[in-house]
Amino acid sequence: MRMKNIINLLMIIMLIGCGKSFELTKVAESEAPLFGKMKLWEIEKISNNLYAFRYTFYRNIILIGDDGIILTDPLTPEAASILNKEIKKISNKPIKYVAYSHSHWDHVSGGQIFKDQGAEFVAHEQCLNNWLDNPSPKVVKPDKVFKDDYKIDVGNASLEMYFYGPSHDNCRVVFLTQPDRFIFIADDANPPDGMNMIYGAGLADTYIFNLIPFFQSSELLARKKRAKGVIGSHMSFKNEPMNLVSGTIGSTRVIKQQRLFYQLVIDAVQIAIDKGVSPELIPDYLIEQGVLKETIIGFDEKKMRVLYKRITNYLLTGE
Repeated sequence: MRMKNIINLLMIIMLIGCGKSFELTKVAESEAPLFGKMKLWEIEKISNNLYAFRYTFYRNIILIGDDGIILTDPLTPEAASILNKEIKKISNKPIKYVAYSHSHWDHVSGGQIFKDQGAEFVAHEQCLNNWLDNPSPKVVKPDKVFKDDYKIDVGNASLEMYFYGPSHDNCRVVFLTQPDRFIFIADDANPPDGMNMIYGAGLADTYIFNLIPFFQSSELLARKKRAKGVIGSHMSFKNEPMNLVSGTIGSTRVIKQQRLFYQLVIDAVQIAIDKGVSPELIPDYLIEQGVLKETIIGFDEKKMRVLYKRITNYLLTGE
């Protein structure tokens, strides 16, 4: 039955296909290179209200409304300094809010430069608990926390924040921009294809038990709100591991593909368990069998061993 489920999932993935293309305007970029033709950083205009800022392999989003500006994850002090300078060239409106997507330091450091300008910081309540337990001098603690969902308004633009339980981190929220209706999910669901493993569930605080429900809720949100697409928080691979792509915007199908990615890995490990493969041998067994090698874009044996081990532990212990 598990093998049949995997085959069915693979057929669904094939049917999902490619999403529509989106037109973006690059308004600023670094002179320094990052990788190939890509620059160290860039800012892309999505609409009059919405911009995307990429620094190295990380991305955040910027909403500009009549009453001010909303920034999301400041990323690092270096990235925040660049963004602070560049955003002033785009708009003279004040930076009123900084919204955190989750609590991992590599996304949320560097916000002090915006705090000094009077910005209010917003995060899920569990993120604050995480930073109280494990503080960083580079992370500005939030002024406002919430439990289930929250909306930040700056006139004719707003950012909706939704919490669907622990997933990648125990306080990650889904962002939905208004009026443009784009979804942003930190670390996961990076266009052009969610079957991409450049970022996986290897971190110790990835909560495997709720990953599938998390993405199901995100898919439902996309349908309910008629989301136009997904903005990726990271760059991605396309077709070949070294074919690096910016991955700024893609279809909402990326959310479903990301869910199927995790479901396929979970099912593959369960099949090995059911066959009686010793738990400590399951990662090597699945690698040797070539399971999902032709399905996952950017398949990396070293990373997959970590992911298979993580899933094995979950299926055996519930943790």
